[in-house]
Amino acid sequence: MKELEEYLEINKTKGLPRTYKFNQFIRWFILIFALLAIAYSVWLIFNKVDSSSNKFAQFVPFAIMFLALNSFLKNLFSLNKIKFTESLIIFKYLGKKSVSIKWETLTKMELNDDKRKNIRLKYLDEDIEKSLEYTLSFPNPLEIANSIAEMAPQLELDEFMASVVITDQEKQKFYQKNKNEDLK
Repeated sequence: MKELEEYLEINKTKGLPRTYKFNQFIRWFILIFALLAIAYSVWLIFNKVDSSSNKFAQFVPFAIMFLALNSFLKNLFSLNKIKFTESLIIFKYLGKKSVSIKWETLTKMELNDDKRKNIRLKYLDEDIEKSLEYTLSFPNPLEIANSIAEMAPQLELDEFMASVVITDQEKQKFYQKNKNEDLK
């Protein structure tokens, strides 16, 4: 239980507003490298590949371009920052519009157990249920999940999230145990 102490009342101990972000050096390096690989592939196609080139030499620039474009788009449209404030949580992206969700509109947090593991947040926006997903590979997933659960106590949790998020009962047990140790 001692290892969970850092997640207890995390929003009070770490303070608000607070931002979690993907490593910016890695993000921008991948974006720039992918653009350079795409530019190089286009240059190869127009300057080095012709009808007399073998099939492998004709195929490679297109494969490089496809892989670089895939990497570029994934990094451009994936989650870049999560910002916690007193009234809402903001999910920021480089290549698309940010999403702001008020704490009181959050309804459910669950694990989306697809090929890429994601945490799905369901919320109400003008009485329409919407969902937003972020990957478990985003930095500090336990801190983020516990912060969200702490700021939105009305959240319904699925089985996995209930095992990850520190509940009020676990908090009380921890404080009771510490109180008993202090009395000894």
